[in-house]
Amino acid sequence: MAGAAHHPRAPGGPFVPPKVHGRWGAKLMMAPVWFFVMYRMYHDGPHHFLHKHQWEEPKHLAYLEEVDKKFGTTYATDNMHHH
Repeated sequence: MAGAAHHPRAPGGPFVPPKVHGRWGAKLMMAPVWFFVMYRMYHDGPHHFLHKHQWEEPKHLAYLEEVDKKFGTTYATDNMHHH
């Protein structure tokens, strides 16, 4: 029987971070991560952190009130988030 094979990460074992030598390699690996974080922050930031929703803008509110008035309901404005 052969000896046990060496695996960098045993099944169910601890996480082994990738070996990156030097600052250039670390920057190369982290740049796409930060680009993604900033991209998502640009698109989702107002919603997640400032609780601003597009349907709470005055033009959308006016449209929803028109819909409610047209159909004699309050469905469009009752189900909105109010912070």
